[in-house]
Amino acid sequence: MLIKTIIIEDDEKSLYVLQDMITRFASDLELCGTAGHTNKAIALIEATAPRLVFLDIRIGDGSGFDVLRQLSSRDFELICITAYDNYALEAFRFSAVDYLLKPIGIDEFEEAVGRARKRLTEKTRYNTIDSLLLNLSQRKEQEKKIGIPTLNGYEFVALSDIVWCKSDGAYTIFYLSQQSKLISSRRLGHYEDLLFMNNFCRIHNSIIINMQLIKSYVKGKGGYVVMTDGTELEISQRRKGDFLDKLAI
Repeated sequence: MLIKTIIIEDDEKSLYVLQDMITRFASDLELCGTAGHTNKAIALIEATAPRLVFLDIRIGDGSGFDVLRQLSSRDFELICITAYDNYALEAFRFSAVDYLLKPIGIDEFEEAVGRARKRLTEKTRYNTIDSLLLNLSQRKEQEKKIGIPTLNGYEFVALSDIVWCKSDGAYTIFYLSQQSKLISSRRLGHYEDLLFMNNFCRIHNSIIINMQLIKSYVKGKGGYVVMTDGTELEISQRRKGDFLDKLAI
């Protein structure tokens, strides 16, 4: 089945590259139009009801995010296109939204399209775009939500609800407030950089904690912390220095 696709991109060279990649490496994508300005992009999406949208976050008279905010419906898969932008990239990763960095690589293109195809075949749809817009609007780190892939799809969890998480082989177990937990289908290392930038700390090879939710710290060779859920977690000697730096003592 052909996948109705549109491209929102105002740079002619980038547009040509993307059209060429679709022709050569994704023949099941049916390109139904392109637009390079906010109003035209909104009108094109509303008129064609695409299943997949490639969206540059910087277009001539605004941004791709402006387009998303003004749509009456966002029932499509989204692949964002961007030059390097720390803030936007963090929002993409937190919200489980695919993105391509310019210049676009063939392997990255095929992987992103492959993931979009897979999501389009799933019976349940996930509010990844809504989560992206929420994360872009929330500057305070504890108001952010992270998209956690599970065996059934995605769960969107506020950072402030994550007490600690631990590695369990190829999985990660998130221990949340209200004594609940969530099992992610990705390894702990996948989350380390994202969480580290938001006041989390890896205190052991298999454990990351929310520094905002430490109840007490008990000194010792490595020491241990007591979290707000009552869990006692040992700090490895190798990680103690990083932990104390985060604790600022």
